[in-house]
Amino acid sequence: MTLVLKKLLAMTSSTQMLVAMFVGFAVGLFFGESVGWMSSIGTSVILLMQMTVLPYILVSLVGGIGKLKRATASLIFSRAGVIMLLLWGVGLLVVALMPLSFPFVETASFFSTSSIEPATAIDYFKLYIPSNPFQSMAEGYVPAMVIFAIAMGLALIGMEGDNKLLIINFMHTCSEIFSKITQALVKVLPIGIFAMSASAAGTMGVDEFASMQVYLISYFVLCLLLTFWILPWIVASLTPVTFAQALRISKSSLVTAFATGNIFIVIPVIVEECKQIMREHQSLSDDAETLVEILVPIAFTFPNIGKLTVILFVLFAGWFNGTPIELSALPSLSISGVLSLFGSVYVAIPFMLDLVHLPQDLFQLFVMSGFITGKFNSITAVMNLFALTLLTVALFEKRLRLRPPQLLKMAIGVGASVVLTLIVCRVGMGLFIHSPEVTSGVIANMQVADKVPTKVSKQYPVVGQSASRPIADVNAIRARGLLRVGYIPSNVPFSYYNNAGQLVGFDSAMANRLADDLGVKVEFIPFEKDKLAASLDAGFFDIAMSGLAMDIEQMDKLSYVEPVLLLNLAIATKDHKVNSFKRNQSIKAMQDTTIAYVEHSDIIEDAKAFYPNLKFIKIKGYKDFFRQKGDKYDAVVISAEAGSAWTLFFPGYGIAPLEYKAKYPIAYAVAQDNQSLLNYVNNWQKLRKVDGHQQRLYNYWMLGQGASEPEPRWSIIRDVLHWVD
Repeated sequence: MTLVLKKLLAMTSSTQMLVAMFVGFAVGLFFGESVGWMSSIGTSVILLMQMTVLPYILVSLVGGIGKLKRATASLIFSRAGVIMLLLWGVGLLVVALMPLSFPFVETASFFSTSSIEPATAIDYFKLYIPSNPFQSMAEGYVPAMVIFAIAMGLALIGMEGDNKLLIINFMHTCSEIFSKITQALVKVLPIGIFAMSASAAGTMGVDEFASMQVYLISYFVLCLLLTFWILPWIVASLTPVTFAQALRISKSSLVTAFATGNIFIVIPVIVEECKQIMREHQSLSDDAETLVEILVPIAFTFPNIGKLTVILFVLFAGWFNGTPIELSALPSLSISGVLSLFGSVYVAIPFMLDLVHLPQDLFQLFVMSGFITGKFNSITAVMNLFALTLLTVALFEKRLRLRPPQLLKMAIGVGASVVLTLIVCRVGMGLFIHSPEVTSGVIANMQVADKVPTKVSKQYPVVGQSASRPIADVNAIRARGLLRVGYIPSNVPFSYYNNAGQLVGFDSAMANRLADDLGVKVEFIPFEKDKLAASLDAGFFDIAMSGLAMDIEQMDKLSYVEPVLLLNLAIATKDHKVNSFKRNQSIKAMQDTTIAYVEHSDIIEDAKAFYPNLKFIKIKGYKDFFRQKGDKYDAVVISAEAGSAWTLFFPGYGIAPLEYKAKYPIAYAVAQDNQSLLNYVNNWQKLRKVDGHQQRLYNYWMLGQGASEPEPRWSIIRDVLHWVD
């Protein structure tokens, strides 16, 4: 045991992390869900790693920029700075395009309150303007922190005297302190990786593992494309250095960076190789040689394209979470990502996840794979330093070639190679990464826990033709021993038929409980909503319980009990159209768009005035929209709760909550003269709310809690050795 421990300690940090990951996976596969608690250890280690990052950003930028001479700073920021910005732009563009390689996966889930919570608007002033630097640091506004640090560094450049040296020395000392702390913490990082790997392997499902493959494959392809194709091509097109030479001079640095995951140790090699290749092309004066020696170490402290590639994880996290990052959010994410990556990725990624409103739990997936992806972004970072240095020297020596034919050839070649790569990745991953199993299986097999004898009629009674009955009050219902309940078929999740042909749903379960409390049997009778009042007056049924939206036009014809639930108004539409329905501005810009609706006539009348560009058409039932042939209707107005349930049957659709008139009540209805039953149901409903019965049914039918029995994660200890049940 002691010998093994010594061997582990003698390994390089990257090797320790690799071993920790594989051992963690093995432990997770062996023990299964019983090691899920280890994720808290991983979280603790990561929080410790973040401890010194913000202070380090401040002192390293202030000290690093402040010690520059005015002429050097002017040269770097005016020439190398412009080239750096252009290279960032190329890198960010390719990163933004990579999600197009993700395979299409249909997803759907039960209603969640998080799906209707309005996204918190980003305060760009606080994000980028450090009006109170201490508040920016406390609240984690990394871009504002970076801007403040750069401003302090630039101010120091213009200062002279001993005070400047004192400040720079202090910043340098603090930087060394924070570096030593970080180096010490890196020693415990393998423990965190082991814990997170074990927890993930023990709890993560097969589909989630398959999804992680999507990120890893696309990330590797992204880094290889930038390193061995795009950046060398840019160098070859704009400088005297050829494509083959760019790869040749960088070979040893790339191998070293990949093996060690350390860019810093290859800086001297990059400097010497850049000098040598520019000498071969007679493009290296004494001043240019000095520029190379200054530029590479300084550029190393700025975010490189290798670091920027981690933004792909945020884009993947949106796809993985079923809420892809909107196109309009990419500029803000890119700018914030660049500024936040002046520091550690362990701060930048959580910051960016929060910026686009994605769960912080996803960060553990990044950390778990970070040391593998880190090797790939290291080689991209090295090639970025080569490209930046060679382009800057060529510009300084007036050897930068900006010939339109060459630039056009480069643009077409790079663009075509990126498109081809995206197509190959999407098709390739699409063959292996499939959509989850049919999601309708869960909701279609849900059942009502019957406590009373139940009869379900599928024949619609017709007013004026079917035999009418006297309106029955509570005493009459008890005397005949039967409660007749009106329902709307295919009104998911309130009343619908499951795979066994049984009538189920939230209101079917509530009706069953009402009959049980009355001590009677229950019979369900279908009705059409526009004939509800007449059906109640004809005595076809005693009460309608089927997700009825309270309708002003019906209030003088029947009586509603007190609201059962408050539902959230939403739009259901095809997945690719969901984002366009999330904002009023984009809805008002739509043309030739048809919106279907089943109820909410009063709200629709207001909506017609609010959205004069839309065409509204009433349909008989929601199934007419979801089962439509062609694209007769672009969207349907529905509750978020019901819409989410429908998407389980039709996962190609998604839900967009509306900013306009967000909530509405649903209630049960009785005949207008049936005061006895109205009073009873009102009081009964209050009781069932207080004792939690209604909430339990809501959790089951709306939120899907307990709708399926979670199967234990496969593990060796359970499924192979059978040591545990």
